[in-house]
Amino acid sequence: MSQRRFGVSMFCVLAAVLTLSAADVPTPPVAKKVPHVTKIHGRTLVDNYFWLRDKNNPDVAAYLKAENTYTDAMMKPTEAFQKRLYDEMLSRIKETDVEVPYQQGEYFYYSRSEKGKQYEILCRKKGSLDAPEEIVLDVNALAIGKPFMSVAAYEVSDDGNLLAYTIDNTGFRQYTLAIKDLRRERSWPITRKKSARWCGPTTTRPCFTPSKIPPSGSTVSIGTPWEAAVTIILFTKKRTSVSMFTRAKPAARPSSC
Repeated sequence: MSQRRFGVSMFCVLAAVLTLSAADVPTPPVAKKVPHVTKIHGRTLVDNYFWLRDKNNPDVAAYLKAENTYTDAMMKPTEAFQKRLYDEMLSRIKETDVEVPYQQGEYFYYSRSEKGKQYEILCRKKGSLDAPEEIVLDVNALAIGKPFMSVAAYEVSDDGNLLAYTIDNTGFRQYTLAIKDLRRERSWPITRKKSARWCGPTTTRPCFTPSKIPPSGSTVSIGTPWEAAVTIILFTKKRTSVSMFTRAKPAARPSSC
C-alpha cells in the first residue's frame, strides 16, 4: 500500500470515528491502581498495574472485556471499511502455496498452505519430489478445538522416524515438547520446553560420546512394549531448550492367546 493510500485510509478511519455523537461515545475503562512494591539494588519500585499480570484474576478478565467493549463501540462506524481493507490485503496473498523443499537424509521436506486454512501443513517426500506426499505435521489439525496454535521447534531425527516438535496452544508462549513416531502416526507429549534438537552418538550431530553422556538426563519411553519402543533421554541445555538422545529398545511381541 502506497504512502498516499495509507494516508487516505487513516483519514477515512478518523472521519468514521468522528461521526460518533457525544451520546454514542462510551466511557473508556480505567484500570484500578493497586501498588506493588519491589525492592532491588537498594531501590524501591512501585508498579500500580502489576495485578494485571495475573491471568487467573477475574478482575483482569473483566477489565480486558471492558477494553474490548469500548474498542468495538469506538470502531463500529469503520466495520465496513475494515472488511474492505481485509479483503484487499487477503486478495494480495497467495493462500494456496508451496514453499521451496529442502533435503534432509532420504527425504525432501517442505511446507504448504491451503486456501481457507489458517495454519501451514508440513510435508515430505521420500527420494524424489515426484514421490507420494507424506504429511508430517498438519498444524490445522493440532489447532482444532484450541483458541491458539503455534509451532516453534520442528526437528526430524536423522533416521527419519521421529519428529520432535513444540506447540503453544494458549498464546502465552508456554510450549510443550512432543515426540511423534512418523512410522505409526502417534504422538506423545514429553515436557514443557520451547526448542529441542536431536543429538548423540546415533545421529550425524553428536553432542557427546557414549562414554560421556551427561548424568543429569531424564528418560521417557515411547511406544508399547511389543513395538520397537524407543527411549528418549532428555538433557536440558538451557531453561527453554533440550537436547535428545535416542536409544532403541526392541522387545518381543507377546504371544496371542
